[in-house]
Formats: sequence, structure tokens, C-alpha cells
Amino acid sequence: MVLNSGKNVLLEFYAPWCGHCKQLAPILDEVAVSFENDADVMIAKLDATANDVPVDTFDVQGFPTLYFRSASGNLLSYEGKRTKEDIIDFIQKNRDKPAEANSAKPESTKSEAVKEDPAKDEL
Repeated sequence: MVLNSGKNVLLEFYAPWCGHCKQLAPILDEVAVSFENDADVMIAKLDATANDVPVDTFDVQGFPTLYFRSASGNLLSYEGKRTKEDIIDFIQKNRDKPAEANSAKPESTKSEAVKEDPAKDEL
């Protein structure tokens, strides 16, 4: 479900008993905070011991295993260093950027609102 959200998703497959997963958890929390104002990026975790892992899509041989899926559906395994900076850099390099039309839309809305304000003053 998360992977079909149309967002850029970093997905961690973890096991609750895994020491490496426990070490990575606060780092992924920091990564999530870095993207909390970016509606196009999502950080997700899946307990692979309590949920079915789609083996036709993901090759989970150990824990933690990280995959990234861009909004357009490009799936990559993350093999880099487990630091906040490296994970953020990986996401930024591989994510789909929002369309320019979407980023320009709020500006045109602001312009329309400014145009309406003088009319309200006349009333």
C-alpha cells in the first residue's frame, strides 16, 4: 500500500530483535524528521517477522534491509552507509521531483488573492 502511494518511499524491513535494526531506528527517525515538510517523501518500516514480505519484489536476506521506490515506481536497494546524511543524499538523488507546475500553482493562487484584496477594501 505504501509503495503504491505515488510518493517517494524509503522502506525498511526490520526484525524487532535485530541489534542493527535498533541502531538504525533513531537514524531513520532523524531522516523522517528531515522530510516531514516534504509531502512527496515517506519513510516507512515493516516488521518482516510479523508481515508477509512480497518475495517477488523484495530480496530480504537479513535485517535491516532498505529499499527505495520513487514516485514513478523505480525500485532500488539501498546499500550505502547507515548515516543520516548518506540516506538523505540517496533519497535526494533518486527521488522524483515534484512537477514545476505544482510548485508554481501556489504562487498564482497568492497573486489571485492579492488581486481580490483591493476589491474587498472597496466594499
